[in-house]
This record gives sequence, structure tokens and C-alpha cells, in this order.
Amino acid sequence: MIFVKMGERNKVLLNSLLQYLLEHKKRMAFAVLSMVVLASIRGLIVYILGPLIQTVFIDKKYSMLNELMIALPVLFIIRFAAEYSNNYTMNYIGQKIVQKIRENLFSHIHALSMEFYWRRRSSDVMSRVINDLNNIQSTVQFIPLYGIRDVMTVISLTFVLFYINWRLALIGVVILPVTSFALKKLGKKMRRSSKESQEIVADISHKFQESLQGMAVVKAFNYEEKAIEKFAATNDRYFDKMMKYLRATSMSGPLMELLGSLILILVIYAAAGYIFSGQLKPAMFFSFIAAFFTAYMPLKNISNLNSKLQMGLASWDRIYQILEEKPAVIENKGAFKPSFLRGEIEFQNVSYKYPSSKDWVLKDINLKIKENEIAAFVGASGSGKSTIIQLLLRFFDPISGRILIDGKDLREYDLKEYRRHISLVTQDNILFDDTVYNNILVGKQDASQSEVREAAKAADAEIFINQMPNGYETGIGERGVKVSGGQRQRLAIARAIVRKPRILLLDEATSNLDTASEKAVQSAIENVLGDKTVVMVAHRLSTVKNADKIFVLKNASVIEQGNHAELMSAEGEYKKLYLAQS
Repeated sequence: MIFVKMGERNKVLLNSLLQYLLEHKKRMAFAVLSMVVLASIRGLIVYILGPLIQTVFIDKKYSMLNELMIALPVLFIIRFAAEYSNNYTMNYIGQKIVQKIRENLFSHIHALSMEFYWRRRSSDVMSRVINDLNNIQSTVQFIPLYGIRDVMTVISLTFVLFYINWRLALIGVVILPVTSFALKKLGKKMRRSSKESQEIVADISHKFQESLQGMAVVKAFNYEEKAIEKFAATNDRYFDKMMKYLRATSMSGPLMELLGSLILILVIYAAAGYIFSGQLKPAMFFSFIAAFFTAYMPLKNISNLNSKLQMGLASWDRIYQILEEKPAVIENKGAFKPSFLRGEIEFQNVSYKYPSSKDWVLKDINLKIKENEIAAFVGASGSGKSTIIQLLLRFFDPISGRILIDGKDLREYDLKEYRRHISLVTQDNILFDDTVYNNILVGKQDASQSEVREAAKAADAEIFINQMPNGYETGIGERGVKVSGGQRQRLAIARAIVRKPRILLLDEATSNLDTASEKAVQSAIENVLGDKTVVMVAHRLSTVKNADKIFVLKNASVIEQGNHAELMSAEGEYKKLYLAQS
């Protein structure tokens, strides 16, 4: 009755969720067996109530009472064991399924291309990982536990009803198609409202996260009231959607009560005729009514479980949308795994624009960077400088043209092996909530202690690390909040060079620093520039004066290239930018 007629999407969702359940076939079979035992005992106990009353209390055969005093406790103990086994097994299966989904989701998110993260808000992803997974846990844990158990109980008691009097039983089972129709209608409303409410929860999470991260700006500009007003509006939308869901949920229980009561009246009226005509003994009618009421409660529970199923399916739909995502960057089978890179880079007619934009970020770019050269890209904001870095990391592929690394198309490389020879330092480096040592180790997970210390020393970070309370074992907090901006950058440089990269990418690595920190970080960068190809993106032109090649980007094209002296003498765009900054 829970699984009312569904659309194609619902079938896909249920089938995909059932695949996780099928991984536990043996435990599931054991749980189902315990459910069968439990349902059978319930049916048996209800059935013998009528004969018990007739034999013991009306016919006064007390010997039957003594036998029942022995048999009933045995039945109750068996029922206890079956119910405990059922509960524990289904809870175990539910927990394992959610654990598996969580691991699959985390792994899948890490397998997706960066394009996914530009489309999705992090708060939306987190809402699905936390809120939606909690709903799924309730679904996979309690729907099979109570749903299958109650369905089997209803089947067992329906058999008892038909065994006692099939004509009365037919009247009783009229409730099944009626409630099935009602649940189908209510289920659609619950599913839609639940899905919409979960989407609004993601928006609520986003507003919380946004305000927490930007609290300094909120307070500095007296934006508190407006932020609260916008949050309250979103919160009101969530309340309205949840009330639609709860109205449908609240309807299912009373509706079952009403239908059950009407059916009971018909059953009593019809039974009176059979009893008066002698076709049905009063004691057996008592068993019939007991079976009817006993079946009614699990039937009502099934209708209530429908609301959990609809919420679970809505949440699974949101989770499954992420699991259905495909990486934008596809690796070829048998991709080339480089054991070494010389570090030669060439762009051949490379063009790119972002999926959400109509304008080209880069158009017909042709350039070459030789092994061990220092190349810098400069230009106004939005000129495509950082896109060069992202293309070299193969966060996405060119729409047209190709990028050659050591003369081989970048698409032909095994991504993980290729990236082992590349390191990145950005203007807003993310450090993890871990120790200094482990943050440097991210660059090369199998690095020795001496390699980590050498990298820190080369990045001019060893002195301040040794001054920390626990040295390399000092925790630096979320996003590295316990260290200064300059220290954070130098730790990022250490992380980048611990793997001894052949290509080092520097994306405005000093742009967010004060003068003193910039000098310290620039000095650290200069320490590590030798014996590798370096690609720098810079806003401050003073940091690129010593580059072997400087490429000037404007209007999605390279309009000038050369070293600092050549570009200054050319009296072009580079000189204008340089003099403007000076």
C-alpha cells in the first residue's frame, strides 16, 4: 500500500535505492523470516481468543486454561525474540546503507570536475549531505522495518478474517483499494511539498553560512536588519511549504480512522445477521473483531509511513541528482602516465568561454613556454589570466584548440599522474583544520619528515613554525585562521614545493597581502623558482619584472609578449599598466 502507482522518475529512484538494500540480501532474508514469524504469532494469538473465551469462560473447561498458561508464554517469548531480531537487523541494514550512500556521495563529489562547483553553492551540497541524508536514513531504516512487518501482519490477519468468515472479510478489505487511492493523492502532495521545502532548507543554510562568513561586512555596513529581513522571508517560505506537507500528513491518520470506523459499522451490521441465523458463533465473531482491530493498527501505521516514504524519496531525488552528475572532464582509457615532465607548455588556437557566459574568456590563444622558463600573465581583471591556470590544471578543457605539455595533448595524460608534477599557489589558499605538518604533507602524502622540513625552509616558513607552541604539530584552525596571511601563503608554498613539481602555477599569490607580508612571500617564491617551469598570474606588475616572458591579455587575446624591458620599450598596453601602478 505504500508503493502506490508511481511515475518513471519515482521508479528510477526506488530501484536505485533498492540496489543498496540488495547488498544485504542475507540479513534482509533473516529479517523477513523474523517478520513472518512475528506476523504468524500475532495472527495465531488473535485467532485463539474466540475459542479461548468459548471453551474456558462459557463452556468452563479449565483444563484448556492450564494448557494455555504454558503455551502463551512460549509464544510471547518467541514473539519477543523475533521482534528483537527484526528491529536490530533492520537498524543495522539501515545504518550500513546510509554509511554507503554517504561514502559514495563524498567520493563522487571528489570525482566531479570544477565546473560542478561553479554551478552549485556549497551550502546546497551540504544541505543534501546532512539534511537529506538524515531523511533517507529514516526511510531505509524504518520503512522496511515497520512497512514490511506491518504488511505481513495485515496479510496474516486477513487470512484469519477470511478463515473465520469470508463474507465478512470481503466487507473488511474494501478499505484497501479506497485507502490506496487516498494515499496516492496525498503522496503526490507530500512528495512535492517535501522536495520544495528541502530546497528552501538549502537556501536557509546558504544565508546562515553567508552571514557567518561575512559578519565583518554585515556589521561594518549596518546590514544586520536587511540580512535578518531576507532570512525571515526565506524562513516564512519554508514554513509555508512544510505546512502543506504537514496538512497532507495530518490527513492520512484521521482518514484511516474514518474509513475504518465506517467499515466496522458495516461489518457489525452484517455479522448480526449471521449470528442470529446461527451461521457464526459469538466467540468466533469476537476473534473476527479482534483480528480486524489488530489489523487496523498496522494498516494505519502503513498510511503514516507513506509520509516518511514521500519525504525520503524527495530527499533521495536531491541526493541522486548529484550522483547522476557526470564529470565535465573525461579521461581517455589507457591515458598516458608520465614518470617525468620537462615542463614545456604550448597553447595552439585555444578558446574557452564559461557555460553560463556568452562571451569568450580566451579566443585563439597561441603561445609557447619553454622548459624552466618563468612566464607571467598580466592584464585587467576578467582578462582570462586565472583561466590559463585552470586550463593547465585541466579543471576544464578548451572549447576549441589544444594545450600541449611536452608536445603531447593534455587530454591524453592520466590526470592524477599529470598533476603529481604540478603544484599550485593561489591568492586565497585553503589550509585544512589540521597541524602545520599535515598541511604541508597534503602536497605529497608520502613525503619524509626531512622533505617536509626542507620545503618549509625553502618557503621561508621554518622560523615562524618553530616559534609556534607545538612547532610542526601546532593546529592552525579552520581555513588556517590561527596564522597570518603571510604565514598562510608561505605554508601554501611549502605545500606546493614539497612534491618538487616540474610546473609551478602561481595565481596572484601575493595580491591579498600587506607590504611586509608581500615582501616575505615574494622572497619565498624567488627561493623556489629554479629548475622548474613557472607560470605566474599577477596583478601587481612589480612581481613579474624578472620573468623570462610576459604575456599581456586583453579582450580574450594575447596582445603583447616579451620580457619587461622589451615591453616597456614597446610603448604598449604593458607600459600603460606598469606606469599606472607605479
